[in-house]
This record gives sequence, structure tokens and C-alpha cells, in this order.
Amino acid sequence: MDDLLGITAICGDEGTGKTTMALTFPKPLRHFDIDVGGYRRAIWRLDTTDSSSKSYPRPIQVNKLMGQQTVSTRIEVPKKVTGMKELWQDVVTDFVVACQDATIKTIILDSSTLLWSICHNSRLQELQEIQLAKWKKEHPNIPFDENDYRERLQPVEYGPANDRMRTLLHTARSFGKNLVLVHYPTDEYGTIQDGRGNMVEGKTGKVILDGFKETVKLVDLVVWTSIKSNMVPTDPTNLQSEKKEVKSAVAKITKCGIEGMGLSAVGLEVEATYEGIINLKNLMQGGSNAKVVL
Repeated sequence: MDDLLGITAICGDEGTGKTTMALTFPKPLRHFDIDVGGYRRAIWRLDTTDSSSKSYPRPIQVNKLMGQQTVSTRIEVPKKVTGMKELWQDVVTDFVVACQDATIKTIILDSSTLLWSICHNSRLQELQEIQLAKWKKEHPNIPFDENDYRERLQPVEYGPANDRMRTLLHTARSFGKNLVLVHYPTDEYGTIQDGRGNMVEGKTGKVILDGFKETVKLVDLVVWTSIKSNMVPTDPTNLQSEKKEVKSAVAKITKCGIEGMGLSAVGLEVEATYEGIINLKNLMQGGSNAKVVL
């Protein structure tokens, strides 16, 4: 497959063209609209031929949205997780179908940040169901208080969720698909000095992909999108003509495991499109169709 890049992670702030870049990858493509609305906001700029999208809205838990008013007028938010296990299964089922479809060249998970939330919350739902079953067995005549549900996974309990995310990536790779993971950024936390000689947990000052922590290690390409402004002549044939500001989306490569590019591509910026990556690849490999895009 000549147009196979493998697994690409695209990260950037809101409005920097992440989804738009993902939708320029080879067609036919399947877009998983997990962060509902991203496809609609981006697709109007592009050719929709051989592109399809399906939305996966998170279940609205009205009891959590409204809370429960207690006798003391304090508002308590129920801790029960519902619908996440079922939503995760819907995504996985459709993902496998897309992988098995020989005509599909690209699969987009948008956003993978939100998909990771669904993944580990589906595991939390499973553990809550186990917790409830155990209570009913041990206390058959006592109703279970939903406010006693566990609220989060312990670090040692993330194993099944991690395995599920790894399996998604490995499945796409085994079927020879371009898999594009769209991510939001987040602040990195770690051990830092507090200014008084003590080491504490806090923001390191770095920004990283928000989502599954092994993403960068498992993917072939990582790019960060941003918007740049350039002053260009209003008359391209006259460089001395009045200039105007033109904004464009660019993608900076921060990891590259693509044959013929590798570490030499890290730090370079290209047009935030699939073609921009391919042009750079051709340029670095000495291809006759190579052209500079920035």
C-alpha cells in the first residue's frame, strides 16, 4: 500500500486544523466522531467523496447533571457510571468492521483523548457492577447506596483499559490501515522544585498529548498543529505589491518512524495535510515528485 503511513497522532489546540488534516488522508475513510461535531466543523472545507462519519455521543446521565438534593440542602452527585461500557463496545464493533473492510484506507478516531476517557470509564463501570453484585450477595436485604460507588480506577487497575487501547492500535496496523488519532493537548505534571528547595508535584511547563499515555510510544508519526501568519504580496507576479496577511495550518513533526524520514524529520514543519507529509517524505527520499510546501 503506497499511501500507508501507519499510525499518526495529531495534536494541537482548538481551531488549529487537527480534524481537517486528518480528513485529508487517503480515501475511502471512516471517521469516528467521538468528540461529536468535529466532522461537521471540518468537512465543509474538503471533498466529502468516499468519506463517512458516525457520531458516538456520550450517554447523558441526568441524575449526575441535576444532582440530588439532600435534607440539608447539600447537592450530591451520584457516582454511578452508566452507558460507558456499551458505548465502548459500539466503537470497538464498528472499528473492527472498518478494519476488515478491504476498501477502507484510513480510520480516524476523533478525538482519541475522549476515547481514552470512555475506555477507562467503561472499565470503571465494570468494577462498579462487580461492586454492586458483591453487595447484593453479602447484603441481600439492604439497598445499595449509589453514593458508595467507587469513583475512579486505582493505578494498578488501568491494565485492562491499557490493553484495550493497545489492541485497537495493533488491529489497525495488522490490517494495513492508516489510523489517525486526534488528540487535545494537556499540561504535563511531574516532580518540580517549589522554590524553597523542596520537590513537589506540579506542572512541569511542558505540554503533552492528552489521553492514553502510551500513544507516543506506539504510533509511527506525531505532529502538532498550529496556525501561522505570513505576509504575502496581493499580486503574486509583483513582489513589491501591497502585502496581505494569510493564515495557514502547519504541522510540526515531533516523532517520525517512517522509512526514509526518521529522526531527520523531527522538528520540521509542513503544510497540515497528508500531502504535506508525503511531499516531505518524497523530498527526503529524493523522489521526483517532491516539492517544498513551506
